[in-house]
Amino acid sequence: MFLKSLIFVLTFQFSNGNPVEQVHLSLSGKADEMVVTWLTHDPLPNLTPYALFGLSRDALRFTAKGNTTGWADQGNGQMRYTHRATMQNLVQGKVYYYQVGSSQAMSSIFNFRQPDQFQPLRAAIFGDLSVDIGQETIDYLTTKRDQLDVIIHIGDLAYNLHDQNGTTGDEYMNVIEPFAAYVPYMVFAGNHESNSIFNHIIHRFTMPKNGVYNDNLFWSFDFGNAHFIGLNSEYYPEKMSKEAQAQYKWLREDLEQNSRNWVIVMLHRPWYCSNETPEGCNDGWDTLPRQGLGKLFPGLEDLLNEYTVDMVLYGHRHTYERMWPIYNKNPYKSENPGHIKNAPAPVYILTGSAGCHSHEDPSDHIMQDFSVKALGEYGYTYLTVHNSTHLFTDFVDTFSGNITSLDSFVLEKNST
Repeated sequence: MFLKSLIFVLTFQFSNGNPVEQVHLSLSGKADEMVVTWLTHDPLPNLTPYALFGLSRDALRFTAKGNTTGWADQGNGQMRYTHRATMQNLVQGKVYYYQVGSSQAMSSIFNFRQPDQFQPLRAAIFGDLSVDIGQETIDYLTTKRDQLDVIIHIGDLAYNLHDQNGTTGDEYMNVIEPFAAYVPYMVFAGNHESNSIFNHIIHRFTMPKNGVYNDNLFWSFDFGNAHFIGLNSEYYPEKMSKEAQAQYKWLREDLEQNSRNWVIVMLHRPWYCSNETPEGCNDGWDTLPRQGLGKLFPGLEDLLNEYTVDMVLYGHRHTYERMWPIYNKNPYKSENPGHIKNAPAPVYILTGSAGCHSHEDPSDHIMQDFSVKALGEYGYTYLTVHNSTHLFTDFVDTFSGNITSLDSFVLEKNST
Protein backbone atom coordinates (compact mmCIF):
# COMPACT_ATOMS: atom_id res chain seq x y z
CA MET A 1 0.00 0.00 0.00
CA PHE A 2 2.83 2.40 0.85
CA LEU A 3 4.50 1.68 -2.50
CA LYS A 4 1.29 2.35 -4.44
CA SER A 5 0.71 5.58 -2.50
CA LEU A 6 4.27 6.70 -3.21
CA ILE A 7 3.79 6.01 -6.90
CA PHE A 8 0.64 8.12 -6.89
CA VAL A 9 2.38 11.04 -5.20
CA LEU A 10 5.45 10.98 -7.43
CA THR A 11 3.67 10.45 -10.74
CA PHE A 12 0.90 12.95 -10.25
CA GLN A 13 3.02 15.57 -8.55
CA PHE A 14 3.00 17.88 -11.56
CA SER A 15 -0.50 17.22 -12.88
CA ASN A 16 -3.44 19.56 -13.22
CA GLY A 17 -6.43 17.53 -14.26
CA ASN A 18 -5.15 15.10 -16.88
CA PRO A 19 -2.28 13.40 -15.05
CA VAL A 20 0.59 11.55 -16.65
CA GLU A 21 0.56 7.84 -15.75
CA GLN A 22 2.33 4.58 -16.43
CA VAL A 23 5.69 5.92 -17.61
CA HIS A 24 7.94 3.20 -19.01
CA LEU A 25 11.01 2.86 -21.22
CA SER A 26 11.75 0.49 -24.09
CA LEU A 27 14.48 -0.14 -26.64
CA SER A 28 13.96 0.99 -30.22
CA GLY A 29 16.68 -1.26 -31.62
CA LYS A 30 19.10 1.63 -32.14
CA ALA A 31 22.04 1.98 -29.76
CA ASP A 32 21.67 5.76 -29.40
CA GLU A 33 17.91 5.85 -28.73
CA MET A 34 15.51 5.25 -25.85
CA VAL A 35 11.74 5.22 -26.22
CA VAL A 36 9.45 6.49 -23.47
CA THR A 37 5.74 5.68 -23.38
CA TRP A 38 3.07 7.04 -21.06
CA LEU A 39 -0.70 7.28 -20.77
CA THR A 40 -3.42 9.80 -19.98
CA HIS A 41 -7.13 9.13 -19.57
CA ASP A 42 -8.17 12.26 -21.43
CA PRO A 43 -7.01 13.60 -24.80
CA LEU A 44 -4.55 16.44 -25.22
CA PRO A 45 -6.64 18.94 -27.20
CA ASN A 46 -4.40 20.68 -29.73
CA LEU A 47 -1.33 19.84 -27.63
CA THR A 48 1.83 17.93 -28.54
CA PRO A 49 3.23 15.42 -26.04
CA TYR A 50 6.96 15.57 -25.47
CA ALA A 51 9.88 14.37 -23.38
CA LEU A 52 12.48 16.69 -21.88
CA PHE A 53 15.86 15.07 -21.20
CA GLY A 54 19.45 15.86 -20.35
CA LEU A 55 22.53 14.84 -18.37
CA SER A 56 21.38 16.64 -15.21
CA ARG A 57 17.97 16.73 -13.54
CA ASP A 58 18.42 20.50 -13.34
CA ALA A 59 19.21 20.88 -17.03
CA LEU A 60 16.76 18.98 -19.26
CA ARG A 61 18.08 20.74 -22.35
CA PHE A 62 16.78 18.44 -25.08
CA THR A 63 13.25 17.86 -26.34
CA ALA A 64 11.80 14.80 -28.06
CA LYS A 65 8.41 15.48 -29.63
CA GLY A 66 5.93 12.65 -29.27
CA ASN A 67 2.75 11.35 -30.82
CA THR A 68 -0.56 10.21 -29.40
CA THR A 69 -2.77 7.21 -30.11
CA GLY A 70 -6.31 7.08 -28.74
CA TRP A 71 -7.75 3.62 -28.23
CA ALA A 72 -10.76 1.98 -26.66
CA ASP A 73 -10.87 -0.85 -24.15
CA GLN A 74 -12.99 -3.70 -25.44
CA GLY A 75 -14.98 -3.90 -22.22
CA ASN A 76 -17.01 -0.75 -21.77
CA GLY A 77 -15.23 1.12 -24.54
CA GLN A 78 -13.35 3.43 -22.17
CA MET A 79 -10.89 5.60 -24.08
CA ARG A 80 -7.22 5.89 -23.17
CA TYR A 81 -4.46 7.91 -24.79
CA THR A 82 -0.97 6.51 -25.21
CA HIS A 83 1.86 8.94 -25.87
CA ARG A 84 5.27 7.98 -27.26
CA ALA A 85 8.51 9.89 -27.71
CA THR A 86 11.98 8.74 -28.78
CA MET A 87 15.03 10.29 -27.15
CA GLN A 88 17.83 10.32 -29.72
CA ASN A 89 21.58 10.93 -30.01
CA LEU A 90 22.22 9.40 -26.59
CA VAL A 91 25.73 8.48 -25.48
CA GLN A 92 26.21 4.88 -24.35
CA GLY A 93 26.95 4.50 -20.65
CA LYS A 94 25.73 7.99 -19.74
CA VAL A 95 22.96 8.62 -17.18
CA TYR A 96 20.10 10.72 -18.53
CA TYR A 97 17.29 12.42 -16.66
CA TYR A 98 13.90 12.92 -18.27
CA GLN A 99 10.36 14.14 -17.77
CA VAL A 100 7.32 13.57 -19.99
CA GLY A 101 3.94 15.15 -20.59
CA SER A 102 2.60 18.28 -22.25
CA SER A 103 1.79 21.87 -21.36
CA GLN A 104 -1.26 20.42 -19.62
CA ALA A 105 0.64 18.19 -17.15
CA MET A 106 4.16 16.83 -16.59
CA SER A 107 5.49 13.74 -14.83
CA SER A 108 8.12 13.53 -12.16
CA ILE A 109 11.76 13.40 -13.27
CA PHE A 110 13.11 9.90 -13.85
CA ASN A 111 16.52 8.68 -14.99
CA PHE A 112 18.13 5.84 -16.92
CA ARG A 113 21.56 4.74 -18.01
CA GLN A 114 21.83 4.41 -21.77
CA PRO A 115 22.95 0.80 -22.30
CA ASP A 116 26.60 0.37 -23.22
CA GLN A 117 26.85 -2.10 -26.08
CA PHE A 118 30.51 -2.75 -25.25
CA GLN A 119 29.84 -3.95 -21.71
CA PRO A 120 28.29 -7.25 -20.54
CA LEU A 121 24.50 -7.31 -20.86
CA ARG A 122 22.46 -7.83 -17.67
CA ALA A 123 18.83 -8.84 -18.18
CA ALA A 124 15.93 -9.97 -16.01
CA ILE A 125 13.66 -12.36 -17.93
CA PHE A 126 10.38 -13.80 -16.64
CA GLY A 127 6.78 -14.56 -17.50
CA ASP A 128 3.48 -14.59 -15.67
CA LEU A 129 3.64 -11.64 -13.27
CA SER A 130 0.51 -10.47 -11.43
CA VAL A 131 -0.24 -7.05 -9.98
CA ASP A 132 -1.27 -8.76 -6.72
CA ILE A 133 0.79 -11.90 -6.11
CA GLY A 134 3.95 -10.58 -7.77
CA GLN A 135 4.64 -7.62 -5.50
CA GLU A 136 7.82 -9.19 -4.07
CA THR A 137 9.28 -9.61 -7.54
CA ILE A 138 8.26 -6.06 -8.47
CA ASP A 139 9.89 -4.70 -5.31
CA TYR A 140 13.07 -6.69 -5.92
CA LEU A 141 13.36 -5.54 -9.52
CA THR A 142 12.98 -1.99 -8.25
CA THR A 143 15.83 -2.39 -5.76
CA LYS A 144 18.05 -3.96 -8.46
CA ARG A 145 17.16 -1.60 -11.31
CA ASP A 146 20.64 -0.02 -11.35
CA GLN A 147 22.10 -3.48 -12.00
CA LEU A 148 19.93 -4.22 -15.03
CA ASP A 149 20.19 -3.14 -18.67
CA VAL A 150 16.85 -4.54 -19.79
CA ILE A 151 13.82 -6.33 -18.33
CA ILE A 152 11.93 -8.74 -20.59
CA HIS A 153 8.42 -9.95 -19.71
CA ILE A 154 7.61 -13.01 -21.79
CA GLY A 155 3.82 -12.85 -21.68
CA ASP A 156 0.93 -12.88 -19.20
CA LEU A 157 1.03 -9.42 -17.68
CA ALA A 158 -0.92 -8.17 -14.66
CA TYR A 159 -3.62 -10.86 -14.78
CA ASN A 160 -5.05 -9.25 -16.72
CA LEU A 161 -4.35 -5.99 -18.52
CA HIS A 162 -7.92 -5.91 -19.83
CA ASP A 163 -9.68 -6.88 -16.59
CA GLN A 164 -12.16 -4.46 -15.04
CA ASN A 165 -12.37 -2.56 -18.32
CA GLY A 166 -8.61 -2.08 -18.31
CA THR A 167 -8.26 -0.66 -14.81
CA THR A 168 -6.22 -3.71 -13.74
CA GLY A 169 -3.81 -2.85 -16.54
CA ASP A 170 -3.68 0.76 -15.37
CA GLU A 171 -2.90 -0.34 -11.81
CA TYR A 172 -0.22 -2.77 -12.97
CA MET A 173 1.52 -0.23 -15.19
CA ASN A 174 1.59 2.28 -12.34
CA VAL A 175 2.87 -0.29 -9.85
CA ILE A 176 5.80 -1.29 -12.10
CA GLU A 177 6.73 2.32 -12.86
CA PRO A 178 9.46 2.32 -10.14
CA PHE A 179 11.48 -0.05 -12.34
CA ALA A 180 9.95 0.36 -15.81
CA ALA A 181 10.57 4.12 -15.90
CA TYR A 182 14.27 3.47 -15.18
CA VAL A 183 15.08 0.29 -17.14
CA PRO A 184 13.80 -0.65 -20.64
CA TYR A 185 10.80 -2.95 -20.22
CA MET A 186 10.24 -5.25 -23.20
CA VAL A 187 7.08 -7.33 -23.61
CA PHE A 188 5.16 -9.61 -25.93
CA ALA A 189 1.88 -11.46 -25.66
CA GLY A 190 0.90 -14.54 -23.69
CA ASN A 191 -2.41 -16.35 -23.71
CA HIS A 192 -3.89 -13.89 -21.21
CA GLU A 193 -3.28 -11.05 -23.67
CA SER A 194 -5.00 -12.88 -26.52
CA ASN A 195 -8.29 -12.66 -24.59
CA SER A 196 -8.49 -9.01 -25.70
CA ILE A 197 -7.19 -9.80 -29.21
CA PHE A 198 -3.87 -8.33 -28.05
CA ASN A 199 -5.49 -4.89 -27.74
CA HIS A 200 -3.60 -3.86 -24.61
CA ILE A 201 -0.21 -5.16 -25.80
CA ILE A 202 -0.65 -3.28 -29.07
CA HIS A 203 -1.66 0.02 -27.49
CA ARG A 204 0.08 0.22 -24.11
CA PHE A 205 3.64 -0.55 -25.27
CA THR A 206 6.25 0.44 -27.86
CA MET A 207 8.50 -2.35 -29.10
CA PRO A 208 11.07 -2.25 -31.94
CA LYS A 209 9.37 -1.62 -35.26
CA ASN A 210 11.10 -4.34 -37.25
CA GLY A 211 8.37 -6.96 -37.42
CA VAL A 212 5.80 -7.36 -40.18
CA TYR A 213 2.94 -5.53 -38.48
CA ASN A 214 4.83 -3.27 -36.04
CA ASP A 215 2.19 -4.01 -33.41
CA ASN A 216 4.47 -5.18 -30.54
CA LEU A 217 3.57 -8.85 -31.08
CA PHE A 218 6.94 -10.00 -32.44
CA TRP A 219 10.22 -8.14 -32.74
CA SER A 220 14.00 -8.36 -32.33
CA PHE A 221 16.86 -6.22 -31.14
CA ASP A 222 20.64 -6.41 -30.88
CA PHE A 223 22.58 -5.77 -27.72
CA GLY A 224 26.34 -6.07 -27.93
CA ASN A 225 27.17 -9.68 -28.80
CA ALA A 226 23.56 -10.88 -28.54
CA HIS A 227 20.52 -10.91 -30.79
CA PHE A 228 17.18 -11.15 -28.96
CA ILE A 229 13.97 -12.29 -30.64
CA GLY A 230 10.48 -12.10 -29.12
CA LEU A 231 7.83 -14.26 -30.82
CA ASN A 232 4.06 -14.57 -30.57
CA SER A 233 3.16 -18.17 -29.79
CA GLU A 234 -0.52 -17.19 -29.51
CA TYR A 235 -1.04 -17.04 -33.27
CA TYR A 236 -1.26 -20.84 -33.12
CA PRO A 237 -3.99 -21.46 -30.51
CA GLU A 238 -5.88 -18.41 -31.83
CA LYS A 239 -5.82 -20.06 -35.29
CA MET A 240 -4.30 -16.98 -36.94
CA SER A 241 -2.60 -18.84 -39.78
CA LYS A 242 -1.87 -15.78 -41.93
CA GLU A 243 -0.04 -14.12 -39.05
CA ALA A 244 1.77 -17.34 -38.09
CA GLN A 245 3.06 -17.69 -41.64
CA ALA A 246 4.13 -14.03 -41.77
CA GLN A 247 5.97 -14.43 -38.46
CA TYR A 248 7.75 -17.55 -39.73
CA LYS A 249 8.89 -15.79 -42.92
CA TRP A 250 10.06 -12.78 -40.91
CA LEU A 251 11.88 -15.02 -38.43
CA ARG A 252 13.81 -16.79 -41.17
CA GLU A 253 14.87 -13.45 -42.66
CA ASP A 254 15.76 -12.05 -39.24
CA LEU A 255 17.94 -15.05 -38.40
CA GLU A 256 19.54 -14.95 -41.85
CA GLN A 257 20.54 -11.31 -41.37
CA ASN A 258 21.82 -11.71 -37.82
CA SER A 259 25.53 -11.08 -37.27
CA ARG A 260 25.68 -11.40 -33.47
CA ASN A 261 27.35 -14.39 -31.84
CA TRP A 262 24.54 -15.19 -29.40
CA VAL A 263 20.93 -15.74 -30.48
CA ILE A 264 18.28 -15.83 -27.75
CA VAL A 265 14.65 -16.57 -28.64
CA MET A 266 11.71 -15.96 -26.31
CA LEU A 267 8.02 -16.85 -26.56
CA HIS A 268 5.25 -17.56 -24.09
CA ARG A 269 4.19 -21.19 -24.48
CA PRO A 270 6.61 -23.97 -23.45
CA TRP A 271 7.86 -26.53 -25.93
CA TYR A 272 9.59 -28.78 -23.41
CA CYS A 273 8.92 -29.16 -19.69
CA SER A 274 8.05 -31.62 -16.95
CA ASN A 275 4.58 -31.83 -15.44
CA GLU A 276 2.18 -34.27 -13.83
CA THR A 277 2.07 -36.60 -16.82
CA PRO A 278 4.82 -38.86 -18.19
CA GLU A 279 4.67 -37.03 -21.53
CA GLY A 280 5.76 -33.70 -20.04
CA CYS A 281 4.49 -30.68 -21.98
CA ASN A 282 1.59 -32.40 -23.74
CA ASP A 283 -0.81 -29.53 -24.40
CA GLY A 284 -1.23 -29.49 -28.15
CA TRP A 285 -1.59 -25.73 -28.26
CA ASP A 286 1.72 -25.34 -26.42
CA THR A 287 3.67 -27.67 -28.68
CA LEU A 288 2.02 -26.64 -31.97
CA PRO A 289 4.40 -23.67 -32.46
CA ARG A 290 7.29 -26.13 -32.14
CA GLN A 291 5.95 -28.91 -34.35
CA GLY A 292 3.72 -26.94 -36.69
CA LEU A 293 0.82 -28.19 -38.80
CA GLY A 294 1.84 -28.27 -42.44
CA LYS A 295 2.15 -25.00 -44.34
CA LEU A 296 -0.84 -23.55 -42.53
CA PHE A 297 0.99 -23.29 -39.21
CA PRO A 298 4.75 -23.65 -39.80
CA GLY A 299 6.72 -25.20 -36.96
CA LEU A 300 9.56 -23.15 -35.51
CA GLU A 301 11.93 -25.69 -33.94
CA ASP A 302 13.63 -26.78 -37.17
CA LEU A 303 14.22 -23.15 -38.08
CA LEU A 304 15.82 -22.36 -34.72
CA ASN A 305 18.04 -25.40 -35.01
CA GLU A 306 19.01 -24.57 -38.60
CA TYR A 307 20.25 -21.14 -37.53
CA THR A 308 21.97 -22.44 -34.36
CA VAL A 309 19.91 -20.52 -31.83
CA ASP A 310 21.62 -20.75 -28.44
CA MET A 311 18.80 -20.41 -25.94
CA VAL A 312 14.99 -20.44 -25.80
CA LEU A 313 13.10 -19.02 -22.82
CA TYR A 314 9.37 -19.23 -22.16
CA GLY A 315 6.74 -19.09 -19.43
CA HIS A 316 3.06 -20.11 -19.23
CA ARG A 317 3.71 -22.88 -16.72
CA HIS A 318 4.12 -21.24 -13.33
CA THR A 319 7.41 -22.77 -12.30
CA TYR A 320 11.11 -22.78 -13.20
CA GLU A 321 12.91 -25.52 -15.09
CA ARG A 322 16.24 -25.56 -16.90
CA MET A 323 16.84 -28.19 -19.52
CA TRP A 324 19.70 -29.63 -21.52
CA PRO A 325 20.14 -28.58 -25.14
CA ILE A 326 17.26 -30.27 -26.98
CA TYR A 327 16.28 -30.91 -30.56
CA ASN A 328 13.26 -32.95 -31.62
CA LYS A 329 12.74 -34.20 -28.04
CA ASN A 330 16.32 -35.50 -27.82
CA PRO A 331 18.52 -34.01 -25.08
CA TYR A 332 22.24 -33.51 -25.68
CA LYS A 333 23.84 -34.22 -22.34
CA SER A 334 27.43 -33.46 -21.44
CA GLU A 335 29.74 -33.95 -18.50
CA ASN A 336 28.82 -30.83 -16.54
CA PRO A 337 25.20 -29.55 -16.53
CA GLY A 338 26.46 -26.35 -14.92
CA HIS A 339 28.86 -25.56 -17.77
CA ILE A 340 27.74 -26.48 -21.27
CA LYS A 341 30.19 -26.02 -24.13
CA ASN A 342 29.37 -25.66 -27.82
CA ALA A 343 25.82 -26.92 -27.46
CA PRO A 344 24.50 -28.62 -30.62
CA ALA A 345 20.97 -27.35 -29.95
CA PRO A 346 19.27 -24.60 -27.92
CA VAL A 347 19.22 -24.73 -24.13
CA TYR A 348 15.62 -24.38 -22.94
CA ILE A 349 14.56 -22.49 -19.80
CA LEU A 350 11.04 -22.32 -18.41
CA THR A 351 10.81 -19.16 -16.30
CA GLY A 352 7.14 -18.56 -15.56
CA SER A 353 7.24 -18.14 -11.78
CA ALA A 354 7.56 -14.38 -11.29
CA GLY A 355 4.35 -14.42 -9.25
CA CYS A 356 0.74 -14.92 -10.28
CA HIS A 357 -2.60 -16.36 -9.11
CA SER A 358 -1.49 -20.01 -9.29
CA HIS A 359 1.79 -21.79 -8.78
CA GLU A 360 3.20 -25.20 -9.60
CA ASP A 361 5.34 -27.36 -7.35
CA PRO A 362 7.89 -29.49 -9.23
CA SER A 363 7.59 -32.15 -6.53
CA ASP A 364 4.26 -33.03 -8.17
CA HIS A 365 5.89 -33.40 -11.59
CA ILE A 366 7.34 -36.42 -13.34
CA MET A 367 10.77 -35.15 -14.29
CA GLN A 368 11.73 -35.61 -17.92
CA ASP A 369 15.05 -37.02 -19.07
CA PHE A 370 15.98 -33.64 -20.54
CA SER A 371 15.45 -31.79 -17.25
CA VAL A 372 18.48 -30.44 -15.34
CA LYS A 373 16.89 -28.41 -12.54
CA ALA A 374 13.32 -27.66 -11.46
CA LEU A 375 12.36 -25.18 -8.73
CA GLY A 376 9.11 -24.20 -7.07
CA GLU A 377 10.23 -20.83 -5.76
CA TYR A 378 9.01 -17.52 -7.14
CA GLY A 379 11.57 -15.48 -9.05
CA TYR A 380 13.10 -14.64 -12.39
CA THR A 381 16.00 -15.58 -14.65
CA TYR A 382 19.00 -13.26 -14.48
CA LEU A 383 20.90 -13.44 -17.76
CA THR A 384 24.40 -12.08 -18.31
CA VAL A 385 25.90 -12.02 -21.80
CA HIS A 386 29.50 -11.63 -20.70
CA ASN A 387 31.18 -11.60 -24.11
CA SER A 388 31.11 -13.42 -27.45
CA THR A 389 32.02 -16.76 -25.85
CA HIS A 390 30.40 -16.86 -22.40
CA LEU A 391 26.81 -16.45 -21.25
CA PHE A 392 25.53 -16.97 -17.68
CA THR A 393 22.08 -17.46 -16.16
CA ASP A 394 20.91 -17.50 -12.55
CA PHE A 395 17.47 -18.14 -11.13
CA VAL A 396 16.85 -15.48 -8.49
CA ASP A 397 14.44 -16.30 -5.66
CA THR A 398 12.51 -13.09 -4.90
CA PHE A 399 9.94 -14.32 -2.35
CA SER A 400 11.88 -16.03 0.43
CA GLY A 401 13.31 -12.89 1.98
CA ASN A 402 16.74 -14.49 1.58
CA ILE A 403 17.45 -13.40 -1.97
CA THR A 404 19.77 -15.90 -3.56
CA SER A 405 20.53 -17.70 -6.80
CA LEU A 406 19.04 -21.19 -6.71
CA ASP A 407 20.28 -22.36 -10.10
CA SER A 408 23.10 -21.10 -12.27
CA PHE A 409 24.97 -22.28 -15.31
CA VAL A 410 27.45 -21.17 -17.96
CA LEU A 411 26.94 -21.54 -21.69
CA GLU A 412 30.23 -21.39 -23.59
CA LYS A 413 30.88 -21.41 -27.31
CA ASN A 414 33.75 -20.80 -29.67
CA SER A 415 33.98 -17.26 -30.97
CA THR A 416 32.97 -16.87 -34.61
